[in-house]
Amino acid sequence: MRKDLLKIKLMVADRLYPLSTEPAQEESFRMAAKKINEMIQSFEQNYDLRDKQDALAMCAIVLARQAAQEKLDETNEDKAVKQKLENIYNLLNDAV
Repeated sequence: MRKDLLKIKLMVADRLYPLSTEPAQEESFRMAAKKINEMIQSFEQNYDLRDKQDALAMCAIVLARQAAQEKLDETNEDKAVKQKLENIYNLLNDAV
């Protein structure tokens, strides 16, 4: 293990998870753990769940869907930008 890594412990779903991270990433890990715990609490309040595993699975589905949607949005945005650049290129070529 590298010496510059920071050892932290995160509590997720009433379990402690030790990990090593870059100091600059500590806050984002803590924010992620907090978001997951908030989602678990919300799922437990709003759905008839058998245990934490069900809530964790629902969190994983929601977070994975969000990441997939962001990737799709970026791809669509890239396509739109590419099309606009092609249009500009064609206009410039036609003007010459």
